[in-house]
Amino acid sequence: MSHQHFVFERNYRRLTSSVVGVVFLMTAFPVLAEFKPRDRTPATPHTRAGGSRRCSSQATQLAPQTFVSKTASTRPTLAWHMSSPQNVRFRIFEFYSDKDLKIIGDVKEISATAGINKLKLPLDYPELKVGKTYLWQIALDCETDIEVNRAEFIVIDPGAHAKQQFSSIPESVNYYAENGLWYEALEEALKSSNPGKLGQNGANLVKDLAQLELLIGNDADQRNIQKRIKRLQTIGSDR
Repeated sequence: MSHQHFVFERNYRRLTSSVVGVVFLMTAFPVLAEFKPRDRTPATPHTRAGGSRRCSSQATQLAPQTFVSKTASTRPTLAWHMSSPQNVRFRIFEFYSDKDLKIIGDVKEISATAGINKLKLPLDYPELKVGKTYLWQIALDCETDIEVNRAEFIVIDPGAHAKQQFSSIPESVNYYAENGLWYEALEEALKSSNPGKLGQNGANLVKDLAQLELLIGNDADQRNIQKRIKRLQTIGSDR
C-alpha cells in the first residue's frame, strides 16, 4: 500500500468515526424542542391583578401568566417555586363568562417546601371540563399583606394527545412542548429531576417561558412582569 493511500485510509476512518460519534450523541441526547405556542391569548385582568408583596418567602408559578396556556388533562399537574418553606393556599376557579369566576372545590392549605413544588389536581376536586377556561391561584401570607400568584389555562380536547407512547422523557417533553401543552411538558420534565429541582429538561422549559413573557409583557403592570421574568430566569438557571 502506498503512503498516500495509507494516509487517505487513515483520514477516512477518522472522518467516519467522527460522523458516527456525532450521530450517537444526537441520538443519546436529543435536541429539546422549544415551548413556543402558536396562539397566545392574553390573560384577563384577573391574572394581571396579582402582584408581589414584601414577604419572607416568595412563590413563583411555573406556568404562563401573561397568556392563557393549554392542557389536555382534566387533572393537570400544577407547579410553583418557593424561595423558602411556607404554607400556601391553593384555589382553582372556572370562568363562566369573560369576566366572572366561580371557585371549584375548597381552599387547600399546602405545606410548601423550598424549591419546586407540584400538585396534581386532587381527587376531592371535580374533574375539569374540556373547553372551559380555569384560573389557579397560590396565595401566601406576608408581614402586612398577602402575595397572590395566578395563571389561566384552557382544557382542550385530548384527541390525538391521549395515550401517547414515548421511549424517553426528552421525547415526551419535546412532543408536548411542540404541541403547546405547557402543563404536560413540565410534568414530564420533572419526572427526571431531583426533588425540589427542575432538572435540565425543566430548566429549558422555564427559560423558554421567561422569554415568552418578556416578548408579550407590555401591559400597564410592566414592573411586576419584569420582576417575574427575572425570577423565572434565576429559577431556570438553578437545575
